[in-house]
Amino acid sequence: MRIPIFQRYILKVFLPVFLLSAFVFTALFMMVNFMQIVHRGILSGFSFYFLFKVLIYLIPNIFSMVLPLAFLMATLLSLGQLSGDGEIMAMRAGGFSFKEILKSLFAFSLILALSLVFINNWIAPISLKKSNDYVLAMASKITKLQLRPKTFQKISDWEIYSDKVDNKARKLLNVKLSRTFKKSGDNSLWLLRIDAKEADYKIIKEKGLLMKFGNGRFNQADFKNNEALVHGTFKSYETLIPFFSKSSLNRKLYPREMGTFELLDKIKSNSLDQGVLMKYKVDFITRFTMVLSPIIFFLIGAPLGLLLEKKGKAMGFSLTLLIIFIYYGISMTAMVLAKKHGMFFPWILYIPPILGFAAGAYIWRAKLYLK
Repeated sequence: MRIPIFQRYILKVFLPVFLLSAFVFTALFMMVNFMQIVHRGILSGFSFYFLFKVLIYLIPNIFSMVLPLAFLMATLLSLGQLSGDGEIMAMRAGGFSFKEILKSLFAFSLILALSLVFINNWIAPISLKKSNDYVLAMASKITKLQLRPKTFQKISDWEIYSDKVDNKARKLLNVKLSRTFKKSGDNSLWLLRIDAKEADYKIIKEKGLLMKFGNGRFNQADFKNNEALVHGTFKSYETLIPFFSKSSLNRKLYPREMGTFELLDKIKSNSLDQGVLMKYKVDFITRFTMVLSPIIFFLIGAPLGLLLEKKGKAMGFSLTLLIIFIYYGISMTAMVLAKKHGMFFPWILYIPPILGFAAGAYIWRAKLYLK
């Protein structure tokens, strides 16, 4: 469908402001997360590579917050500029109604809302889980590996010991490597141990520590059954110690790290206590109520933007911050009350969007229809 020239002109003014606003908000959120992650990383296994991965996988979650904020700011600033320059008045004089003038921005808000459905329910949870996995990898001190002689060191699910260590040549002498594990379908605890006269190692990014042993033996034993013993010798043996242990990969996930269908299955499983179950239910509902924020911000921001006129950008920034503070303040309060007091669930979660739509309808009618 062909977009009228005047609507294309409005989008031409709106889009640069929207992209700049999205960039600024994204940079701010990234900086906050960067400082938190670096603080944890410096105290443990800091790695620039893993830090980069953490931040990259945070982007979908940041976008879910940033896109509505950038849309609100761009709406206020771009319409304020057009109104201040007299271009809105010229369009009105040309016979165009406010609905026709704002139609393209409303369509843009709908596109953002549909995008947030996909981001909030699928992309963001998967990305957040991966981001947290990399944070845990740094926190477990395995991304910046410095083996030490005559010291037992925990690496993932394994424990390693060596009499002599040459970190430059990456060689070990008189090495002992062990881990305990449970076999699938068997509750008994097993011990796997490898002893070797020498070993070489190298770090494989995102995977783990590749070790090549020479001249050694291995033993596998059941702690409860002395007869269940497997042992042997080898001249050469190679194994990979993964960065992400099975325990971390199978860790308990937060609701925000689960896809919507997985979250819904968890809610229906009856395996959660009442307090945890309420957190899951609140997260499930807010994934959909937050999707409405671009439309709500259009209803509130568009008429206010048209009324800014020569009051300029400072007023646009101020209104953006005020609307964000009020709307998300009410939303966060509703979420806290719903989690702590079951009598408020679920109706209190619908109050912020209802109030937002009511405020938008009132401003639209009072400020535009009466002009």
